[in-house]
Amino acid sequence: MKALRKIIYAGVLLSLASCSEDYLEVYPTEVLTDTQVAAAAEINEEVAKGTLLGIYENMYRFGSGGTTAQEDFGVTAQFMQMDILSGDMAHLGKSYNRQVDISELTATLDPDNNVNYRAWRFLYRIINLSNLVIDASGGNDVVPETETGKYTIGQAKALRAYAYFFLIHAYVNDISDLSKPVLPIYKSAEELDQPKSPLQDVFDFVVSDLLDAETLLDGFVREEKIEINQDIVRGLLAKTYGALNNWPKTEEYAKKVIDAGYPIMTADEVALLPDEDGSVGGFNDINTIPGVMWGINITAEGQGLSSLLSWWGFVDAYSYSYAAVGNPKGMDRGLYNNFRADDIRKYQFSSTLRPLGKFYYKGAQNNGFGLFSGPQSNIDSDSHYMRVAELYLLHAEAAAENGNNTAARASLKALLDLRLDDSSYVDGLAGKALAEEAALQARLELWGEGQSYFIMKRRRQTRTRGENWLDFAGQSFNHNDEKLTYEIPQNEILFNSNLDGQN
Repeated sequence: MKALRKIIYAGVLLSLASCSEDYLEVYPTEVLTDTQVAAAAEINEEVAKGTLLGIYENMYRFGSGGTTAQEDFGVTAQFMQMDILSGDMAHLGKSYNRQVDISELTATLDPDNNVNYRAWRFLYRIINLSNLVIDASGGNDVVPETETGKYTIGQAKALRAYAYFFLIHAYVNDISDLSKPVLPIYKSAEELDQPKSPLQDVFDFVVSDLLDAETLLDGFVREEKIEINQDIVRGLLAKTYGALNNWPKTEEYAKKVIDAGYPIMTADEVALLPDEDGSVGGFNDINTIPGVMWGINITAEGQGLSSLLSWWGFVDAYSYSYAAVGNPKGMDRGLYNNFRADDIRKYQFSSTLRPLGKFYYKGAQNNGFGLFSGPQSNIDSDSHYMRVAELYLLHAEAAAENGNNTAARASLKALLDLRLDDSSYVDGLAGKALAEEAALQARLELWGEGQSYFIMKRRRQTRTRGENWLDFAGQSFNHNDEKLTYEIPQNEILFNSNLDGQN
């Protein structure tokens, strides 16, 4: 818990940050600047490490996107919204007007809508804070002499890369158009008002940061799952190369993660099976799930999160939540129809395809799985950002694209053997068909976990909304449709004279 206490302490410092309209906050008021961090780090490099841990806190903190909206709680807020945009998470009710403009695909066409601002501000804030740590450690080209210094700058570069990876997908309509100028790159906290760089340059920056992080984090043993280690970096490299459709590198890095030995989640960990009491599953306690590689251990006394200001409050109907009172989310009916008859993951969903057997707050079984039965405040259900199943499926997809069908089948069946009575149908698949099956299984396996949008753009897919949608049921949307991608905030364009309009 030592690292977690440092996160909480650093988070108190960061929570004092100005919420002004200066989106990149080069020197955020009431927060440590790079000069201050560098000066302190000369005496004690733990200061830079503490600032780094504060960035992790920013990944789930309410208001990290600069607003007071109830959907403003960092990474998992974006996961939820992008799951809706992907078409795999159906919006099944409109009470309280939550996420309605996302389901109706109007928010993404209005650059003044805060949906677009929150993600931009949140992600560029991670970039700016990471730059503070990197600047304080000597800059982008410095390799610290101490292990602590290496591990700190390695994590900061990985966080910066993750933010740009996220920005690429969320704000670029067509991620295969590599020559198009799309996003400003900031390599230092001192840089101001940068112009858009071509997408290829942004991808190159992500890869460069991740490769540096892979080297710098060699030997790093983390204290908490919120910290990025070398395995997480390799997972992010696999995802980044996948977005580029560089299948050899995708296969290589996904295999490195598989070889690290994380176990795939078991059947009772992923679904509330008949005659089970629910004490094992729910995706609510990352420290008891070895298959979760990266996430945040939420504690009631540590974070003090409100249920309605969390992912649980919008997706889990057992929580004190909108999901229980007229604003439920569920699996797209067309996607659900791809489950095979013997797939245990069907137990994750109710007859209306709500995830009542997949996600439930910690202790829901003690309250008889009553809808709306969870605590209003000081929740202690965790959030996760990556699990090893994703890398098995990505490896299968990439290996199949490379014509390495034997390896692809092995990785795909490693997961399906834990989900099906009979996975032998995979033996009849090869090449593109095998790759598509791996991607489909990733959508089924990772439903509600924020990964479907990345899969859609990686595969350059067209998605069709199923019959259970309230909006656009039966209509299809291509991966590069402007309605599926955030707009650059209008004020950012107005205040940055070097930006030349929307993407």
